[in-house]
Amino acid sequence: MQIGISTASFYPMEIERAVEHAAELGYERVELFINAESEYALPFRSELRHRLQSLGLMVVSVHPFSSAIEGLLLFSDYTRRTRDALDRYERYFAAAADLGARYFTFHGQRLIARGLPPSDAAKRRYETYHALCARAAACGITFTQENVSWCKSSDLEFLHGLYDHVPELRYTLDVKQAHRAGRTWRDYVDAVGDRIVNLHISDYTAQSDCLLPGRGDVDFPALFAALRSHGYRGSAIVEVYSTDYQQIEELRDSVLFLQGIEKRGERT
Repeated sequence: MQIGISTASFYPMEIERAVEHAAELGYERVELFINAESEYALPFRSELRHRLQSLGLMVVSVHPFSSAIEGLLLFSDYTRRTRDALDRYERYFAAAADLGARYFTFHGQRLIARGLPPSDAAKRRYETYHALCARAAACGITFTQENVSWCKSSDLEFLHGLYDHVPELRYTLDVKQAHRAGRTWRDYVDAVGDRIVNLHISDYTAQSDCLLPGRGDVDFPALFAALRSHGYRGSAIVEVYSTDYQQIEELRDSVLFLQGIEKRGERT
């Protein structure tokens, strides 16, 4: 399992500076958190792609800043807005592919969403997920649903519905978000483990729900072993906040810590 880092870990640093720091700290893979619409545009994208190549960084996934409003964009009662948003996300998928990404990370609907009656809402939801997966696939991108504490994707029953009705959908497991939802990463591995293709990691304790890996109580050897038992061969992406460390150099400790765990796991 290769260790990477999300550029969100450096926010609000600009993405082109964030990838340089990632490489300097010893990371070889990144998830790109796109924080502005202009960062999808071809001129900026081309410059960023060349910078990534010169740094020797592999792009695992792309995560859009519009994740905060994906429910409004794609799952409201207003079908024209949904159609427009599907076109918008198709542009995002094409940009992600151009940057070399394999996966696209999606939040989806908030936990509390008003609109269509439950039966109609479920039908429309699955249709939209099918469309998102198909448009992503046409661009060479695998569309993934992340478990997020403030979204419907934190609910295991909701995920079971997606698992059954949208078999082409894949998943990003986020350890921090599982904890914030009052669950453990094991709950989500049990629910969709054989379709998890991307992993966001951080650490936590009873006092703090987001720490650098190695500074909390998460059993990373058990996490990695559980994912491997489901056939996981992807990356482990460090995703924390810039408020979780005092000096950027501290992020070097995370990659060394995780690489050590992974090497020990490979020998067992």
